[in-house]
Amino acid sequence: MLEVADLEEALTEAFCALDRLPRLECVTANFWPTFISQSGKEIRESPFWFTSRQLTVIHSIYHAMKTSRMTSLSLNNVVMMPVSCYDFVSTLTNSPLSHLSLSVVPNADISAWSGSKEINGSLGALLPLSNPTLKSLELRSPQGPYHSLETKLSSFHYPSLESLVLENTIFDQMPSPDGVEEFVIRQKSRLHHLELQSCASYVANPSVDARLWSSIWQRWAAELTSLRELVVDGDSGYVVLDAEWGYVTYKPISTTVAEGDSSSLRMFQDAIVSACQVVA
Repeated sequence: MLEVADLEEALTEAFCALDRLPRLECVTANFWPTFISQSGKEIRESPFWFTSRQLTVIHSIYHAMKTSRMTSLSLNNVVMMPVSCYDFVSTLTNSPLSHLSLSVVPNADISAWSGSKEINGSLGALLPLSNPTLKSLELRSPQGPYHSLETKLSSFHYPSLESLVLENTIFDQMPSPDGVEEFVIRQKSRLHHLELQSCASYVANPSVDARLWSSIWQRWAAELTSLRELVVDGDSGYVVLDAEWGYVTYKPISTTVAEGDSSSLRMFQDAIVSACQVVA
C-alpha cells in the first residue's frame, strides 16, 4: 500500500514529466478533498495534505510548462494560499498558455481546507506574467463568493486577451489599479467576450457610498469599445461581510439604485449590439 509520501513523490515525478509528452496541449487538474481508499472507503483528507498536494502538483505543472507545448490549463477547486507559496509562477517568463481557467474554493469553505492560517490569497497569484499569448481567461468560484484583500492585479496585462469570464467574483468598493474593475479595462484592446456570473460589489463600509454597478457599466461601456458580447448571468448585486455568515446580500440598496443599475446595463448591452451591426 502506498504511503502518502510515496504518493507525493509519484505525483511530482508524473507532473514534472509532462514535457516528455510532445503532443500534450491541454491539462486539467481537479483537486478533490476526499479520496477512496483501497478498501473502498471514502476518506476526507486532512487540510494540510490537501493544500500541500495542490502546491506540489501546481508547481510541477508550471515547471513542465517551461519546455512543453501545453496551451490550455484548468485548475479546479484550488485553495488560494499566500502569494509567497506561488513564487515559482514568476519563473515562467514565457508562458505557452492561450487559455487558463482557475476555479477557487470560496471564502465560506476556505478555512476548512487550508493547511495554513494565512489563507484567502490573491487571485493573481497563479496568473502568468503579462504576455501577448493568453487569449482566454476564466476566474471562477463556483461554490460561492470569493474576495481577497490581498488581490493585486495591477501588473497583469494581456493584449491578446479575447475572452474573460468572472464567476462569483466580488468587486472592491473603491476602484483601484489592483482591483478587478481596472483589470478588465486593461485588457480592452482585443477583448470581445466578457462574462459575469453572480458577481457582486463589496460594501466594505456602509457609511461610504457603494461602488454602484451603474457606474461600472457606464465606465466599461466607454472603455471596452472592442467588446462584441456581454453575458451577465445572475444578480449583480451588493454584499457585506458578516462575521457569522460570510458574504451576504446588502439589503439597504434602494429601488432607485437597482433600477439605475439595470438601466445602465441595458444601455451597455444595446451599445454592444449597435457596434456589432456597424461592423457587420
